[in-house]
Amino acid sequence: MRKPLPTRATVTYTGLALFYLCLLLPIAWLVLSSFRNSDSIQSGRLLPAWSELTFQNYLETFQISNFITYLMNSFVIAFSVMVLTVFLGSLGAYALSRFTLKGKRLFMMAALLPQFFPYVLVLIPFYVLMSNLNLVDSHLGLILTHTSITLPFALWMLTGYFNAIPRELDQAALIDGCSRFGVLFRILYPVAIPGLVVAGFFAFVVSWGDYLFVSILSQSNQTQTLPIGLQTFMSSLQVRWGLITAGTVLAIIPTVVFFSIVQRRLVSGLTAVAVKS
Repeated sequence: MRKPLPTRATVTYTGLALFYLCLLLPIAWLVLSSFRNSDSIQSGRLLPAWSELTFQNYLETFQISNFITYLMNSFVIAFSVMVLTVFLGSLGAYALSRFTLKGKRLFMMAALLPQFFPYVLVLIPFYVLMSNLNLVDSHLGLILTHTSITLPFALWMLTGYFNAIPRELDQAALIDGCSRFGVLFRILYPVAIPGLVVAGFFAFVVSWGDYLFVSILSQSNQTQTLPIGLQTFMSSLQVRWGLITAGTVLAIIPTVVFFSIVQRRLVSGLTAVAVKS
């Protein structure tokens, strides 16, 4: 008797399982290594012995005097970039969606054009600009820099999202006495929450993980963020792998927590944007 062929669902889920195994294996190794001592990590063994597992890496990470400062700087900058990107992006998207403006398509193309260039090409112009504004080594300078990176995506995405919202809602609210800002904040914002979540999450993650611009614009511990702080665990004579892996895990946790909170809104927002585009 011939054996039945595997069903399509079995093949699909097997392929997905293998894909996620390859995707999550490096992260699992990172988390496991954060509980290993340096000798165990450098031994080359994939799995450590029970005697080699320790919490000492995390204890030493929090004992480093500047680590909490790096963590707070990352949170303050990333959160500010998220709020500023969503606010400015929604204002610009509302204007581009609801008003007839000359050169609107040219403006949107010009806003998106810098995204096609490697960021390293604009490092010097950004540094010169921030230096002329006396914003080098300041939180505000980093916030404005990261916002300029994330704003074009938010503008494009939210414009498409607002275009899909019926204009009759605006007209009904205006007839009832709402101002333009009232229409935006009281009518469109509640409808566009999934899109706003996508834009905010994108801005937060980009700012949280940025190393390139922070390495140039930040020149003291008072403004350095976690990606820069992890570099202090390395010296010319020693690489403290245990502290690096523990610090990396601690840096990943806030984005994972944030994703878990906005997961449903994020998925529905991405799906809606894909359909409406």
